[in-house]
Amino acid sequence: MNDTYIITVYVVIDDLLQLLNYAEDVRVKTKAAEILTIAVVAAKYFANHHERAVGVLSRLGYVKSISLSRFSRRLHDLLKWVEWLGGLVGHLFSYGKVFIIDTLPLPVCKSVRAKRCCKVQGKPYAGYCATKKEAFFGWQLHLVCDVFGVPVAFDLLPARWDELVPVQ
Repeated sequence: MNDTYIITVYVVIDDLLQLLNYAEDVRVKTKAAEILTIAVVAAKYFANHHERAVGVLSRLGYVKSISLSRFSRRLHDLLKWVEWLGGLVGHLFSYGKVFIIDTLPLPVCKSVRAKRCCKVQGKPYAGYCATKKEAFFGWQLHLVCDVFGVPVAFDLLPARWDELVPVQ
């Protein structure tokens, strides 16, 4: 991990939130900039594994200790900021002009439980992952990275949609 990258991402996100007059709830102990920084660092260094990122960054003293469930709730509350700031931070840190596009499944549940699923419903969310050779029910994450692995942009689409939809 790169200390300069982590600190720079935090400072950029914190300054942008202040410039955009983001109002923090008085009861929170972990700032929104810390939550968003954990999400960006998880995408870059931990293959989007938030539990590892929370553990490592809190043990190294970059952020205050926070439970994974609390982190997930806060991250979902900040979803519109994640989408906007994720693309902005990616553009700030993209050094090369070559981009790599990858698609990966984000299952909500197995296909067996699809009829009882309350989060997403319908045929558009039924997909198949050829790499794992299994059907899943949920979303597809379309991730655009530069040659250094920094996420520049992303899009969440239903699982059945074609992989070329975000490119088009």
